[in-house]
Amino acid sequence: MGSAALAAVLALAAVPAHAGTQQGKFTFKVSDPSYKKTDANGTFTGQVNMAGTVGRPAPMAWSFRTSPAVQAIATGRMTCSAGHMQLPYHNSHPNVAVNYFWHSSVPNNRRNKNYTLYGNCTFPVRVGGRTGRADLGFSFKYSLFDGLTPSMTVQDSGNPLDAYVSDLEIAYDS
Repeated sequence: MGSAALAAVLALAAVPAHAGTQQGKFTFKVSDPSYKKTDANGTFTGQVNMAGTVGRPAPMAWSFRTSPAVQAIATGRMTCSAGHMQLPYHNSHPNVAVNYFWHSSVPNNRRNKNYTLYGNCTFPVRVGGRTGRADLGFSFKYSLFDGLTPSMTVQDSGNPLDAYVSDLEIAYDS
């Protein structure tokens, strides 16, 4: 791993990616059915087929894959778990490769409601000769807009690109 990539990972371990900022929200619409953001920790995507589910709850398909810089410091497999603040949803994957393409779908999302999906992965690392345990967390704030409900106006808080945030913390062994 190059010193610049290592410095970026170490910086992420010290300060959460969203420190001092208000997390935005992404609104899925017929004209904008997908979301993608890549940061130093990985790539997150979300998709909703708004046209195919008019008048019914819709699943929100999502994925996450760790970045090459995060993969480079890992020394073993990871355990990941995802959940949801508003819906009865849980997804877990124990003992998967650090480059695992994690994907799932949150069912029963209704229009014009605010949601938060969250996930966390833990795995052993070695950084600058020191061993430890990484805790990589993310959250994604979103809603679905049907384009039909007159009382609903699309009001996103903050930048929609900031709907997804992640942070990586490392607890070093003594």
